[in-house]
Amino acid sequence: MSEIIDHNSPDFFCSLQSRSFDESTLGTAPSAKVWFMLEYSGRWGTKAFEESSLSDKLKAPVNAQLDNIENARLLLIKQNSDRPSGIAFFAALADSNPSQLYRFELSSYNDMLNIDLVALANADSRYDENLVSAPIFLVCTNGLRDKCCSRNGVPAFQGLSEEFGEIVWQSTHHGGHRFSANMLAMPYGLSYGRMDLGESTDTVEALLRNEMPLVNLRGRTSYAKVDQAAEGLLRSQFGATDPNSLRLVSSLAQSDEIWNVIFDNIDEGIQYSVDIQRKESETLAYVSCIGDKQAPVVEYTLLEHSAI
Repeated sequence: MSEIIDHNSPDFFCSLQSRSFDESTLGTAPSAKVWFMLEYSGRWGTKAFEESSLSDKLKAPVNAQLDNIENARLLLIKQNSDRPSGIAFFAALADSNPSQLYRFELSSYNDMLNIDLVALANADSRYDENLVSAPIFLVCTNGLRDKCCSRNGVPAFQGLSEEFGEIVWQSTHHGGHRFSANMLAMPYGLSYGRMDLGESTDTVEALLRNEMPLVNLRGRTSYAKVDQAAEGLLRSQFGATDPNSLRLVSSLAQSDEIWNVIFDNIDEGIQYSVDIQRKESETLAYVSCIGDKQAPVVEYTLLEHSAI
């Protein structure tokens, strides 16, 4: 374990502490079934959308619609300053089968008011012409939310952007500073942590081949954390496959620590039963570089799996 640094020291980084604990990323993804992503190159504060210079006449109706969509989140995104004119707006339906990604090009932010976000979240056919097939990748670089997100996220974004171009975006806070650099793969809602350049390049390349890598996987954001871990542990038994090939059927606690999770394997037309254990260690990790909140380091173990 690395040398212990006082949490109040300027040399303390929550991501370095997490690595020193060898904390697993699996089962730590943020929660959202629907993701909206709006291009905005202004200052990103701690609460990026709320603190942005966007008009309250836009923020209020957008927030009202978000409140009417189950488990939806809005991120602000940007690329480099030399991107062509226009404002990109995306919607990813991570919980649909298969996952779907929509792209809009807005001439002004007011154009967003013409989009029915609730209908879009329900895959309304009026937006079919906006469906796109290529995935996008979002790297959190929101340094005003946590210094680890700029320390780790900015170089990760720059490297990936040089390699893959316009399919890679910077984004505001996903969740889980201590696992930075954090990356979301859309439309799947797959969350990855500790995206050092070599590993992140391999992850993007695999997903572009329609394969789901497991290295540094945090989980699928449309699932609860136990189910995120169950999917990752099950996939580890038969390798990377189509990100849409497994779908959650049920999840049931057998005890305080044991869960039984059932998945459909769409490709094979069978179901898998997975028994996993969730165990909290006595080790506590700071969840960010700011504040005193700590959380126990959690480990998930695959106990048994079978086709049913």
